[in-house]
Amino acid sequence: MKSSINSLSWTNEKVRYEKNIKLIAKSELKLSELGYTLVTRNTYWLVYEESGKRHVFEDPESLYKFCYRKKYKKMKEIKKPVFVIQKSS
Repeated sequence: MKSSINSLSWTNEKVRYEKNIKLIAKSELKLSELGYTLVTRNTYWLVYEESGKRHVFEDPESLYKFCYRKKYKKMKEIKKPVFVIQKSS
């Protein structure tokens, strides 16, 4: 549930701003590890995949969730076991 930005006090606004900055920094780190390109604009963020696909995010929470899901999916694929069957003679 999102709160109205207009009704936040100065301290709450400062806490919210610092939280958003941390989320953006974490997202930028994860995206660089995945090989994606992050472009920051005034009110939104663009993420370009290596294939050229573009994603647009208007809030830091959705950007971070996207990065988390992509990183989790990549780590899940890496940890997938590979079985090698050798034929004994």
